[in-house]
Amino acid sequence: MAQDHLSTQADRRMSLSRQWSDLVAEIRTLDGFEHFRRPLTAAELREAARGGPVVAVNVARSRCDAIVVRPDAIASVPLKGLTAMEIHTVALRYVEAIEHHQTRLGTLLEARAEAAATPNHTTHGAYQRAVKDVLRVEAVMQDVLNATLAWLWDTIVEPVFMACGLSGPPPSGTAWPRVWWCPTGILTLLPLHAAGRHTEPGCSAMDRAVMSYAPTLRSLLEVRSSATESPGGRMLLVAMPHTSGQTDLPQVRREQRLLAALFGTDGLTTLEGPAASREDVLGALRGHDQVHFSCHATSHPSHPAAGGVLLADGLLSVAELAADHQPRAFAFLSACKTGLGGIVLPDEAMALSAALHFTGFRHVIATLWSVEDNAAAEVTEGVYRSLFAGGTFTVEDAALALHRAVLELRARSPERPSTWMAYTHTGP
Repeated sequence: MAQDHLSTQADRRMSLSRQWSDLVAEIRTLDGFEHFRRPLTAAELREAARGGPVVAVNVARSRCDAIVVRPDAIASVPLKGLTAMEIHTVALRYVEAIEHHQTRLGTLLEARAEAAATPNHTTHGAYQRAVKDVLRVEAVMQDVLNATLAWLWDTIVEPVFMACGLSGPPPSGTAWPRVWWCPTGILTLLPLHAAGRHTEPGCSAMDRAVMSYAPTLRSLLEVRSSATESPGGRMLLVAMPHTSGQTDLPQVRREQRLLAALFGTDGLTTLEGPAASREDVLGALRGHDQVHFSCHATSHPSHPAAGGVLLADGLLSVAELAADHQPRAFAFLSACKTGLGGIVLPDEAMALSAALHFTGFRHVIATLWSVEDNAAAEVTEGVYRSLFAGGTFTVEDAALALHRAVLELRARSPERPSTWMAYTHTGP
């Protein structure tokens, strides 16, 4: 009986496999689908790297390597100091430190609001205790972040940069080199873009190149050949200074004033508070090529389609955005909160920024976690003023604009990476 059951299962698998192969073959007969589910050729991979090296890191029990794709070659860089076990240990410690701090910060904000609403000895005492708790936890987090960034630099990023000829900062007056990271598995949770020993001049990734993320080489290749870099029409601002069940976001008002000053009444559509419903935002997105989300967001690394932005009537998920897929130029996710998954780390993960990139946004600027109000406002202003430098809004240099803004922020507190390392760019 058991043998018959196994035989039946095997026959069914073979039948399904044949059906799958036949269906794929049929799809490939359709115009425009000749290469459906075929792997990219070596020439296509090299084309994806025409703006600079694209680096994919392979982590396995037997060995770890970085695959560096350049316009003229594809090479493997052995990462002899990296092991699969150690990377899981580092990622776990990193995620726990961030989650612990974000939890304590939420408690502090709640205590502050309670003390302001009901000022008395009890609420004031609770607020003071919360302040001390956050300061203690933040000190631990900064130590973990610095250790993580140094480890990433020593084991992965510096060996790759040396192999790419990026042995130091670019000479003054020359263009910044570009590097794209295409992380896989557990590495999607770690900040490769911020790797380095930031109190030592020139010993960090951001001292040597402008970095972006690419979810896949295919996605990078596709956006390189897609729509123009110059978006047209109005900017859509989705503003949620108050969200049910979440802490208030005071920086939203500052971002509203900034965008209103830059884009003007004729160039900005604002959906704020109750007007920022899921239906209204989806409807507005159909008529806008660029969007600024100034609101809370959530990310589910192991279930990326379940992540999204928190609006007046609930979560607008990545799955809902993907259902209305269309090429769009630019998305800026301000005050994004990750929800990295606690102590259970997935084997495969995807950031919210990457998920949004897949839904059609060419350039996505996002944060890995909620950042300090002043830092968030400074980076946001730096990015937009840079993209308006020529008098019109263009997103071609979105990665460079973010890079410059973050460098200015880091210069004031290199030993406190939580204030500047959270920002990422995804796209060409």
